[in-house]
Amino acid sequence: MRKNISLKQTALLAAIGMLVFSACRKNDYYIDGGLSKQSEEEKRMTVYDFLKSRSNHMFDSLVKIIDLTNTKAAVNAANITFFAAPNNAVLRLQMNYNPDDRQTPKPLADIGKDTLTTLLARFIVPNAKVDLETAVKDKQRYYPAANGDSLLLSGVDGGTSASSSLQTSAYRMVYTHLKIPGVDTVTYAASIQTHNLVTANAIVHVLTNGSSFAAGLKQKYNR
Repeated sequence: MRKNISLKQTALLAAIGMLVFSACRKNDYYIDGGLSKQSEEEKRMTVYDFLKSRSNHMFDSLVKIIDLTNTKAAVNAANITFFAAPNNAVLRLQMNYNPDDRQTPKPLADIGKDTLTTLLARFIVPNAKVDLETAVKDKQRYYPAANGDSLLLSGVDGGTSASSSLQTSAYRMVYTHLKIPGVDTVTYAASIQTHNLVTANAIVHVLTNGSSFAAGLKQKYNR
């Protein structure tokens, strides 16, 4: 009898814990296994200053692209959504300009500024701050990118089902850039590792390390 009561208590505590944990994830944006823990000072920064201020230097390549293309005004524009590509994502663009991964990545300065500008604009949604909650509520919605391309933002429901209201995984957003014939090789989709970062002018979502800044762009190898 005591054993049965103990099992029931354990199950009850586990269910309560799951509910509390789900609520924390929703309120505090548990997306990549941790909290963003932004300071009020960071929230007052522009996108450019926020990217440049990272102590782990994970956006150094992205900042260099912004500098090379003179697009600071674009990433600092009011009321935008910005998908920030980490260094590894930019490296994939640089490596695709070479025949194989044994060669040195093509320097960003040697890649056409028009190409870099177009790619950067694909990760900006103008005139809309699309947070995770909006994406989940809309499920799927198309937005024009800053260069006129079409983006599909999808909100994933966090693992709930018709038979259970318990959340089994975190809510998350998926970014998809649609294929443009003759320009892109694939319809490109990327997951987000951190959602809903707040800056003075934008909502920022950080792409995963496995993403690519090339976003499906058709590239020619340079030997």
